[in-house]
Amino acid sequence: MIQKKEEIIDPKQNVHHDKHLIFGYTPTCGTCKVSERMLDVANEMVQLPITKIDLNLHPDFAQKFEIQSVPVLLIMSKDQELKRIYAFQSVPYLLENLK
Repeated sequence: MIQKKEEIIDPKQNVHHDKHLIFGYTPTCGTCKVSERMLDVANEMVQLPITKIDLNLHPDFAQKFEIQSVPVLLIMSKDQELKRIYAFQSVPYLLENLK
């Protein structure tokens, strides 16, 4: 579900969860669309809360987390980053990292 410009998503909306995901993308990124589909398939199996944010609309977030490129997946525990993935590689790879 790609975010529309008028709906600003709060990147901290799932911060109360022990484990949650933040997927950062930009609308013009083709790799982001492919990566999002892979992530959706992998996450169907583990069912983690996920926040998908257009980093063009969240420059403060991108700067705070020092996002280098898109797509990016932040695996979070509450407000702490556990792992960061830039190269999504494959659904099995993502699944292994989400467990």
